[in-house]
Amino acid sequence: MASIKSKAFIIFLRLIRKKSFLKMQFDFGKFDFYQCPKPPKKIYDICLVEQSFIQGRPVFTLHPKHRRSGKHILYLHGGAYVQNFVRQHWTFMAFLVQNLQCSITTPDYPLAPGFTYKDAFQMVIPLYKELLDHVPAHNLILMGDSAGGGFALALCQQLQQEKVTQPRQLFLLSPWLDISLTNPAIQAIDPLDPFLGIEGLQKAGISYAGDTDVHNPMVSPINGPLKGLPSMYLFIGSRDILAADARKLMVLMQKEKSAIHYYEYAEMVHVWMLMNFPESRKARDQIISLIKQ
Repeated sequence: MASIKSKAFIIFLRLIRKKSFLKMQFDFGKFDFYQCPKPPKKIYDICLVEQSFIQGRPVFTLHPKHRRSGKHILYLHGGAYVQNFVRQHWTFMAFLVQNLQCSITTPDYPLAPGFTYKDAFQMVIPLYKELLDHVPAHNLILMGDSAGGGFALALCQQLQQEKVTQPRQLFLLSPWLDISLTNPAIQAIDPLDPFLGIEGLQKAGISYAGDTDVHNPMVSPINGPLKGLPSMYLFIGSRDILAADARKLMVLMQKEKSAIHYYEYAEMVHVWMLMNFPESRKARDQIISLIKQ
């Protein structure tokens, strides 16, 4: 049974009409894709924070203040490819740093509608290769939430095509795997999802794809090659319209006999692991355990 806190959050999301937010953002044309929010002050209290630049865009690396495990996570934030870091991203990454004694590198990759996926890949592929020069692949983990999860899978597929060494693990947290959102199973989940609206997401996906077809694997990696990828760990909530494609990916991976570890949390909404419910803590602890194994 879902916790009282998570149920209250669902009521809150419905009251503020969260599903309509992204569509309204496109209707009014309000985008801050040139603005990169810096980590909140409390993150500096928890972690050592380094800032560097790739192609003129900020890249942040969080380190533990004391003992380091050697593990390193490349984290791609979510936000429908049009929104930047939010407080929950920083808090989640700081939690990982504290509990894994790992370092986390996270880029301010180019966002739509000012840029497209081509710009994002042109920044992140060199960043990944640069990390490989300093971090052994067996200590490197790729992780992304929501749009960042889709980006992470597409990145691994591109690395495979370029014959670049893959990370040890790939974590997809409530991933957006198909920007077309044409899976018929989405319609049954939509009334249960208080967070994501189909129309707004489709607008964001089209903007991110630019002049590329929305079914192209670079933007909809569920359509890409699924063999030769790292061990994959997928977390999804049953009240998330993206669960339709998460379930589809699980079936496709099993058909390919590729390794996927699938965790679906009943009654959970989009990116619940970044929130502060009992179920959020359970998912975070599970992620920590899977990385440590």
